[in-house]
Amino acid sequence: MSKRTIGLLLIAVVALGAVTGVAAADGHLEVAVDKDADGTSTVTVTENDTAVENAAVNVSVVDPANESYAGAGEYETDANGTVELPAPEGGVTVEVTAASGNETASTTVDLEAPDGLELDVDDTDGEPVVTVTDNDTAVENASVNVTTVDENASYAGEGDYETDANGTVELPAAEGDVTVNVTAEYGNESVSETVDIEAPDGLELDVDDTDGEPVVTVTNDDEEVANASVNVTTAEGQNVTYAGEGDYETDANGTVELPAAEEDVTIGVTAEYENESASTTVDLTTGEEDAEAEGQPFGQLVREFIEDIEDREGGIGAAVSDFVTENNPGNAPEHAGGPGGPDEADGDDDAENESDAPGNGNAPDHAGSDADDDGERGPPDHAGPGGDDADDDAEDDDADDDAEDDDVEDDDADEDDAEDDDADEDDDADEDDAEEDDAEDDDADDDDAEDDDAEDDGERGPPDHAGGPGGN
Repeated sequence: MSKRTIGLLLIAVVALGAVTGVAAADGHLEVAVDKDADGTSTVTVTENDTAVENAAVNVSVVDPANESYAGAGEYETDANGTVELPAPEGGVTVEVTAASGNETASTTVDLEAPDGLELDVDDTDGEPVVTVTDNDTAVENASVNVTTVDENASYAGEGDYETDANGTVELPAAEGDVTVNVTAEYGNESVSETVDIEAPDGLELDVDDTDGEPVVTVTNDDEEVANASVNVTTAEGQNVTYAGEGDYETDANGTVELPAAEEDVTIGVTAEYENESASTTVDLTTGEEDAEAEGQPFGQLVREFIEDIEDREGGIGAAVSDFVTENNPGNAPEHAGGPGGPDEADGDDDAENESDAPGNGNAPDHAGSDADDDGERGPPDHAGPGGDDADDDAEDDDADDDAEDDDVEDDDADEDDAEDDDADEDDDADEDDAEEDDAEDDDADDDDAEDDDAEDDGERGPPDHAGGPGGN
């Protein structure tokens, strides 16, 4: 036999051995544990995906010091290769080992106690619904009992019930808040729960924007109600009318828009839906009070401001001064000049300058005009600079200076009065002060004028030999 033939035979033997090993690997023992909703578990032993009958199964607790399980022990699989384990009383971790022939297989699994019989109560603020389940499965024909916790309380839903195919019982809404005990029984199990049931809000209405275009909103158990009937009437005992009187129906948002009131009025609003109704009384205003407040006299605004802050600590002077400065409607820009505007202010200055100018004094009629004097004025040439007339002129000048000083002082006083007027609370009082100041100024001017006239009598004018106005 050639070497080539021997090599091919060796390769075939190796390949056949490999195929035989894979099959052997596929033939190992396996164990699995399936948990049911009721807490029970099923152990299944297989080999090559085939159930193994009479396989030995051992169940042990992983942490026996802290956990226990009534299902721990030795079992043997049935014809289906299965073993049924009981539900634990509490959560527990177990190790399951299966043995068949010379092979073994193990797995670790967490077992949980079944939920058992349970009940739940929903919609406690409306019409409560009781639901009974057993291991998370709805229980039909379970017995349900409802009683009030307080014997003095009452609830129309007290009594005995039986769950429907969905495991539920519907209870009536409470007329007032109440606490009840709900107990469900099924088979040999029972479960109870204490529940606070709240009376539903029912039909309600609210009116917003009462100083503009009012909006009525109707709700039932806090949800908007469409197509609810709304009636609006003017309250009795009023001599006013309201254009929004009448019947309405709420829109999809549960609202009704009303027209604005033309004058302050009180209205009654009633909403009806199904067998319920709700009413309220609302005062509608025109909002003119705010407009009137904006037109208040400045003095009154200052007075109200002082009343608002008069209790503050540390004094109120600075605050009042700031308020007057910022809010005084009489404040004008600097370029505005006097009360009559720039022109008037300039006119006053011109008038003062003109009155102070030479030749504009209160000269006697016979003194003549500038044209008659041809630019010359004063005493005759023979009077001389050192005569009594010069002294009289000096005295007259002093009197004029005194009058000018008085005018300046009067102007200063007027300015001070004007500043005081800005912070004054009563405009009328300021006007009286101004009038009194003007009167005093006029009196002072008159006195100065009388003094000047008195000094001039018999000491001014041409000498006796000059004759009358027309000369000799």
